[in-house]
Amino acid sequence: MSRSLHSWYGPSDLDRFAERGVELEGRLEIKQLSRLRDMLHTDAGQVQVKLSFGRGDAGWLHMSLEYRTTLWLVCQRCLEPLEFEADAKVELGLIESAGVAIPENFEPVVLENDRLRPAQLLEDELIVALPLVPKHRTVEECGQLARQLVNNGARATRDSH
Repeated sequence: MSRSLHSWYGPSDLDRFAERGVELEGRLEIKQLSRLRDMLHTDAGQVQVKLSFGRGDAGWLHMSLEYRTTLWLVCQRCLEPLEFEADAKVELGLIESAGVAIPENFEPVVLENDRLRPAQLLEDELIVALPLVPKHRTVEECGQLARQLVNNGARATRDSH
């Protein structure tokens, strides 16, 4: 079976992956992640991803998701590009319905129609990792618009005194 990050995997596939300790690795083009793409300044680049499957003591499936990428967001202070490094390892418990007990250190993932599509799960994790209000750390790092606003504000304060 060809193991693609874009394929859908059903219960029998996931059981086999867990029993064998399968690892899926690859790169996904950011432009292929349509929901994430719409939140970015540019869709250039790739996400390096690795998934490792296993089974918990009580028999539930778990998966370790590791990803690394650079995303280009829009700074909300200067409206110019902002580089954002997304690099994480997430431990997930793959469950068929809400309410299944898994250890606290695992994030529950309810399988959609008892299936898993790794690319979709990765896209969800990347969206959740985005900052609520992306902005450069300091105004000095911002583009010209933000610096002009700060300078104009400083002049207005001086002129009023």
